[in-house]
Amino acid sequence: MKTIKLFIFTLLIAAIAASCNKDDDGFTGEVTVTLINKGGTTAVEGEAAEFVYDVILSKSFDQNINLTFDLDSLAQYPGLLTIDPNPVVIAKNQTKGVLKVMAMAKPDAENLLAKNTNFKIKLSSYTGIDNRIVLESNETITIQAEEDVVPLTAEQRELVAHYKTQGIDVTPWIGKIPVEVTVKTAAGGNFSPFDVSETKTYTGVTHITLSENATKEKPLLAMTLNAFGLSEYLQYVFRHETILNKGFWYNPDANDMPPAPLAVLQALGQERVQKWINKEYPFNVMVDDLEFKADKSVVFVRENGAYSISSDFLPNGEKEQISAVNFQYEFPLWDELVTLADGNADLISNIQQGGSVHPNNYITYSTILTDDWGGTNWVAPTGSYDNAEKKMMFNFNTDHSNSGDYDIVTVTYTSPY
Repeated sequence: MKTIKLFIFTLLIAAIAASCNKDDDGFTGEVTVTLINKGGTTAVEGEAAEFVYDVILSKSFDQNINLTFDLDSLAQYPGLLTIDPNPVVIAKNQTKGVLKVMAMAKPDAENLLAKNTNFKIKLSSYTGIDNRIVLESNETITIQAEEDVVPLTAEQRELVAHYKTQGIDVTPWIGKIPVEVTVKTAAGGNFSPFDVSETKTYTGVTHITLSENATKEKPLLAMTLNAFGLSEYLQYVFRHETILNKGFWYNPDANDMPPAPLAVLQALGQERVQKWINKEYPFNVMVDDLEFKADKSVVFVRENGAYSISSDFLPNGEKEQISAVNFQYEFPLWDELVTLADGNADLISNIQQGGSVHPNNYITYSTILTDDWGGTNWVAPTGSYDNAEKKMMFNFNTDHSNSGDYDIVTVTYTSPY
């Protein structure tokens, strides 16, 4: 008798378990969906990424169920993320599907985000059953704004699209573009290290964006960080013209230094001077108004396109009278000196008479459209781009106050897009 009761009890338990594992066609209760993340949930805009989730239904049914997902806020950033497949199909008598959200690789010119942005996954609709289906999970994908890249405005993106219709595609050259630059320095300068010729090579990244001066008629780009890859080299030249120039500009152990630099350094104070010696001040080179042409050339040197040696670079003291590359600089020590000089006639006089700490007071000494030195280093400046080869090339001269001839600069950009 006990054996029969045990057998009946076992059958009952099995029947209950079976009823739990197989849904009755008449079930009308709420069904829940759970998302289980299979990896990372963060990516940087512009980089390819795939976010994968298992989609788990709380009950199985004897017909397919279609679950359509969406992302909050995605409508503001069209094309940033895509869901595939969508809808996710849960096959009959199954409880599991797979949801994939993808970010596509793209050029920096197409970036949309100014800050990191979260996109919450939501269940927007479903078909296949009449039951109410609820998404229980709170899953969010974070797309990080690319560091140091300011996205183009809608108006700028329209300009870029317009240029394409004119046969000029600047998209591969907007963003953080890898660069390699070789500088063959001139020999015969006034003191070391400018007295001998050297070949210096630098690699890095230049930040390039659409110029604020760009119009429909003029596709202009601006190099806002490490223009032509020359920030390190031009800082080297500037430092050896000034703070490292013990013969003619700064030597605390000598009593015969020129009075103007001495007065300027005294005004700056020892703390600032020591920071400069230690290379603690940022130094950045910028160049604006690079004009892209349909013939694949880039115009970047113009008549009266750089500063005259008579400029003092104080407010209203800049004179553009040299046909050369118009380098602009971010060097905070100069800004601090300008503040100190405000209303100080003696300090202004010393800045004007040889004590300037503005880089352009020493760099870009001669025109480069013609041979102003009469030596052997002059080259005609050229710029070109080839989107098929992903190359942008420049060849030009620079010089400085104590050089013996032109330096020869060769620049190669390789687009990552």
